[in-house]
Amino acid sequence: MANIEIKSGAAEQKFLKSKGAGTDAAPFVPEHTISLTESLSDAFGRLRTSQPLALFAGKQILDNEPLFWDEGLESGGGITSNWVKDEAATTITSTLNTAGVFTRQTFQRFNYQPGKSQLITMTGTLDLSGGGTGVQRRVGQFDDENGLFFEDDEGTVKVVMRSKVSGSVVDSKTTQASWNLDVMDGTGESGITVDWSKSQIFVIDYKWLSVGRIRYGLDINGAVHYVHAFNNANVNAGAYMSTPNLPLRYQIVTTSSSPASTFLCICATIISEGGTSELGINRYVSTGNTHVNANIAGTIYAVVGMRLKSTHLGAVVKQVAISALSKTADDFEWLLILNPTVAGTFTYSGETDSPIEAAFGATANTVTGGYIMAGDFIATASGASAALNNERYMGSAIDGTPDEVVLCTRPLGANADIVGSITYKEVT
Repeated sequence: MANIEIKSGAAEQKFLKSKGAGTDAAPFVPEHTISLTESLSDAFGRLRTSQPLALFAGKQILDNEPLFWDEGLESGGGITSNWVKDEAATTITSTLNTAGVFTRQTFQRFNYQPGKSQLITMTGTLDLSGGGTGVQRRVGQFDDENGLFFEDDEGTVKVVMRSKVSGSVVDSKTTQASWNLDVMDGTGESGITVDWSKSQIFVIDYKWLSVGRIRYGLDINGAVHYVHAFNNANVNAGAYMSTPNLPLRYQIVTTSSSPASTFLCICATIISEGGTSELGINRYVSTGNTHVNANIAGTIYAVVGMRLKSTHLGAVVKQVAISALSKTADDFEWLLILNPTVAGTFTYSGETDSPIEAAFGATANTVTGGYIMAGDFIATASGASAALNNERYMGSAIDGTPDEVVLCTRPLGANADIVGSITYKEVT
């Protein structure tokens, strides 16, 4: 008896095992068969199992998640957003005959690990109202240079592969009528006619490896129906897009001749199918023997800061651990703060062979605001050393402004001399 490998395909019959020696006299004969539809395999053709690892999950049940999503006008005017608690959603609304670009985008970009299928699921209503001349509404994983998304382009829905591999941004678009798996007009394999004025579960999965397959689908009636695939291996001369490390994004674009339109943004997740091994290299930045004079009790001072280089916004860098010590044996509190306001001159400079820049504090670098992600109290001469586990790692705003993560100290007495460090991982 021989086992035969299961391979993916659209509604094909797959042998589980067979009888026979595989000779002319005793050929293999299938003992059992199963039917695998396209949706039962991941982007690499492996049978899907219940072992997904969420890289990000966003739901708007309490607010519009301002720590995870940036949103606003990139250009023009006349477009606003409104979070509605009872709908757990944000509605983006444009006004009549007003040109603008409004984007809702995650601060973080999500690491793709070669050899794993990346699965994006986002919900919303592309054509909530309006649409048509001069209106484009998009949902997917993309930025201004690369990415994969669904687009309502002046009333025609398309799937898009955006790429800057040529040095210029090129959008490869396929309209609904030309989709190669299911045109979703009732004549396709699913028999479903899609209504874009109703909320949809948008599905995109892909293998990058620079040359892999991309699939676009809709989850309707509890099943994923793939509608189109871009096949890139044995087709292109090189990579199909410059990077897979991209943010999740909703976007509306209007012109001076556009009707008033709305676009509903609901929920989003990105998953590495089969889990992920967080590979990479640990790095370290510290004040060394140069301490911060934390002279005023109860005042917060910056000790060590870090942020992504403007040329490396697609990097995934996570803080792994901190350490801090009072050279004067004073009690103090350490704080790890996201995007604080640092007074005085707090100068960042690039670390060699690293995607980050680091800055080191001084007495003038007092701190206000920001979001405290971790902290602890330290007594007298004992130092602090703490492992960190926070999935809100550094990213950047839509306009490219990088997040800053700053290790700070708040002395409990006067004239404390504090040194500190951050250990971080550059994820590959």
